[in-house]
Amino acid sequence: MKTENNFIDYGIYIDRKRSFIISLNHVIHEQLIEEETEENEGTLPRSTKVEGQQEHLQNDRNEQLKKFCKAIIAKLEQAHSILIFGPSVSKYELQKEIRENKSLKHVKEELLVTDIMDKEMALHFVQDHFTSVTVGQQVFTAAKKD
Repeated sequence: MKTENNFIDYGIYIDRKRSFIISLNHVIHEQLIEEETEENEGTLPRSTKVEGQQEHLQNDRNEQLKKFCKAIIAKLEQAHSILIFGPSVSKYELQKEIRENKSLKHVKEELLVTDIMDKEMALHFVQDHFTSVTVGQQVFTAAKKD
């Protein structure tokens, strides 16, 4: 049974080559599948691309993206809040899949466009996002216990 005590806040970073999930407890759980969906179109020379091949490639990319989103969603059973960020357009599809997933209807999700980050930068980004508190017009960052 899900109680408020066992919910977790997640940051999900996505760029063209990699993605990873970061939990509120600031541990990178896992680097997920490498994603190259936006680059695959360039694998065939332009002169050999016929409409059927382009359609087939697009269908393959869409199928890979759906599998990618489902793999991430499967890891978010106890999610309370989800921050989806990074430069990849795939984050919009993930947001759509999260919104359509009945088991995640209670989840607050947010989407931000960012530059490319490595794991360390993404970890700090998520820490800052979930530990910042706004009082009036000032933003304070909660002290972290070591």
